[in-house]
Amino acid sequence: MTFAIRPLFPGGAGGIVTAVVAAGGVHYHIVVRNLVPGSAHTIHDHLGSCTGAGGSRHLAILDTSRADSSGTIGFDATVPAFDFGAGRIVIVYDTARPLLITGCATL
Repeated sequence: MTFAIRPLFPGGAGGIVTAVVAAGGVHYHIVVRNLVPGSAHTIHDHLGSCTGAGGSRHLAILDTSRADSSGTIGFDATVPAFDFGAGRIVIVYDTARPLLITGCATL
């Protein structure tokens, strides 16, 4: 299943989350685009909705990385299968500190 990361404001992060249920968990392949080259961002797994992402419940830090020269971060992560399901969102923060949410995917 593939889900779009949608910008929460003009110029915000976009991209995709691909989720595959496998033995031992759910594998995410995440590609985040529209970032400033070299900028650091943290990507989290939350329970909630993208319309209220700021008040959603934190579940896991999936990655903290720097965007490459094209403004892209790509990585893989696995979460326990029991954690996957309705109400899950993946959020992208504007920096490595989880303050301003710039993009969100509803899974």
